[in-house]
Amino acid sequence: MPDKKSKTRRILGHIAPELFAGREAELREITSLAAHTAGPRSLLLLSAPFAGVSELLRQSYDKLFAQRGGASPIYFSLSRGDSTQAAARRFLHTFLTQLVAHRREDPTLIATSPTLRDLLELAAPSDYEWVERLVQTYERAREDGDERALVRACFGAPQQANARGARTVVMLDDVHLAANMSGEVELGAEIAQAAAQADVPFVLAGLRRRLADVLNGTAERPRLDGMRALHLEQLKSVEARSLVEQIAQRAGVALNDETRDLIVQQFEGSPYFITALVQSALLSGTALTSFREFQKLYVDELMGGRINRRFNSVLEEIVPSVALRRNLLRVLHESASNVGGKSPVEAWLRRLVVEPLELERIMGGLHMRELASFHTTFVETSPGAVWRDFLRVSYRLQVAVEPRALVVADTLVETLKRAPQTMARHYRREAALKLGDLLERFDFQRVPASLLHYDRFSRMYRGVPVEEVSAGLDAETDLIRLPQVVHTASCASFHPPILQACDEERCAVAHGFDSSSYADANEVVWIAVEIESKLEAGRALTEVWLDRLAQVAQACGFHRVRLCLVASEGFSAEAVELLNEREAFGASRQQLEFLTARLSPGAAAESTGGNEFVMEIPMGDDTELIAAHTVEQIARRMDFQPEAINQIKTALVEACINAAEHSFSPDRKIYQRFRLENDKLVVTVSSRGLVVNPIASENGNSPANHSNDNEAGEGAKGRRGWGLKLIRTLMDEVEFERVDDGTRLRMTKYLRK
Repeated sequence: MPDKKSKTRRILGHIAPELFAGREAELREITSLAAHTAGPRSLLLLSAPFAGVSELLRQSYDKLFAQRGGASPIYFSLSRGDSTQAAARRFLHTFLTQLVAHRREDPTLIATSPTLRDLLELAAPSDYEWVERLVQTYERAREDGDERALVRACFGAPQQANARGARTVVMLDDVHLAANMSGEVELGAEIAQAAAQADVPFVLAGLRRRLADVLNGTAERPRLDGMRALHLEQLKSVEARSLVEQIAQRAGVALNDETRDLIVQQFEGSPYFITALVQSALLSGTALTSFREFQKLYVDELMGGRINRRFNSVLEEIVPSVALRRNLLRVLHESASNVGGKSPVEAWLRRLVVEPLELERIMGGLHMRELASFHTTFVETSPGAVWRDFLRVSYRLQVAVEPRALVVADTLVETLKRAPQTMARHYRREAALKLGDLLERFDFQRVPASLLHYDRFSRMYRGVPVEEVSAGLDAETDLIRLPQVVHTASCASFHPPILQACDEERCAVAHGFDSSSYADANEVVWIAVEIESKLEAGRALTEVWLDRLAQVAQACGFHRVRLCLVASEGFSAEAVELLNEREAFGASRQQLEFLTARLSPGAAAESTGGNEFVMEIPMGDDTELIAAHTVEQIARRMDFQPEAINQIKTALVEACINAAEHSFSPDRKIYQRFRLENDKLVVTVSSRGLVVNPIASENGNSPANHSNDNEAGEGAKGRRGWGLKLIRTLMDEVEFERVDDGTRLRMTKYLRK
């Protein structure tokens, strides 16, 4: 946000620079484009609806305008009323006006909107020649009726200016509107081409569901190569709270913490709605110090304020006909009232009385603005609270024609009753354990078994200080190997009825593999849930949740499933017995905290940062003896007994021979890693390339789709089928994996003095 002492003043911004908050990182990202840097600098700004993208660009313009001697900022917004030629003409006029205004340090020119001939006279002497040539090129294309030449002349202006030393940063807003403009050429594609070919930074901004398609047009090859994408989402809770506080303070609107948090949650972090509400409070002299005052102001906004006008303008744009728009309100309201907000496409066709192509056009507009999603057989109304409230109010006023006073009273009463529920849900969400985030970190790590078995953890660590628990976990030898998770989502995303039993954040589903071979037999689904229990969860509650999750797995067609229940205070003895019977995991909040700490990136880096040696050897020519000699020296350094050293050497030689004989390695190398820990030596042998007749899968059997190892051949090659079995007898822990580009064998030997 601009400093108070900054010379930045309001030029295009709709709010004063000192009132702009919550987008500091994005503001820096855009304004940094003015610097001379090598490589692609243009940005694709993909915005969620009502995320405040236009104000962000306007504030960026004002800040860049204040930087004298730097690149000239250009801000241009496409209009839904434009044709392709009209948009191109407006851009050229806007470009030259803002360029001249910046170079003359005279922002008043922007408001006066001089003609092209006036701008030619106002241009600096060093700019006169190229500006005149540009204007002539434009006028010639207009007289010839060559639309493509006209569009390229106009949107090529930044490149022409840059070639003559006039650097610019071009910010194009509402680019998604180019899709509906009448004309002979695809304006979106022409804009993308101009941005891609110019040595000038562009910011192409628009709604995220439409922008990329508009810019690519009908071309087979995307035109957006080299552009960085910047996603503009709604503000996170912390940023949104800061925004409310700052604009309320600067506007002189009284605010307390409780109402601030309700504003953030009810508006779902939308900077547009938040700013509109605070500005409405300023104009009406309303203090935001109670839920009642906020909801009264909110209802006023729904009935006829900026929120009402914004939604109405969107619907008018999609459906200009008043009668059809009334039908659309009816169908949207009915759909929102259904379970899940869904209704069949056939119902929309019947109620709207339109042709399929017209329905597709309407749905395209709603989908682009994320007010509804159009699927093959059904339509889903978006669940946003403000959008649903607007639909309810508009339906009652315009379709049901109910008295306005009744609608106002009912809406105010309902929003006040809903406020405590909204905040309670927010607090529950904040207190949730973020199971989905934890599951996402699963990547074949080996963790102490006590972290997923409450009875073991309770027996070993109840009442033990945290430092001693950590030390005990490090010393555990009974380990569980986690799967590699490839996708996580809330359980409700797969099975919406689960929301009747718990909040969306408290139940997660993770798809992954429990072996590095991406095969059907190794696919596994983890379903984890956080259950509410002030004391240790009892058998009855545990059984209810195990049954619920089993039903989810059955309904979704999950075959191999691992259930994990988390209760804040753990589980009773009877509940633990049931968990063991069902082969399910059970953990307390404390266990999850320890598990999260062990799986954090910092912990992973720490665990691999000790004494570690890496070596690579060529395959063949008895080079495995070099590896054996190396591991012998390392084992002696750790004070392993002679018998154990021989076992380690034999296992390593066997592993190297198998790596050489069973892979089509492109580099014919074997990679080895020796990690020294306090009580063990971990040896990893890996090689690249396609695996043929692999030594075995982890359970000792040949993996599917591969011939049995006994068929490998006679003599030395014929005995390779029992290679992994031999290694298992020599080492304490053995783990064989097929990774993306080869194999990896991890062998562990514990130090026993």
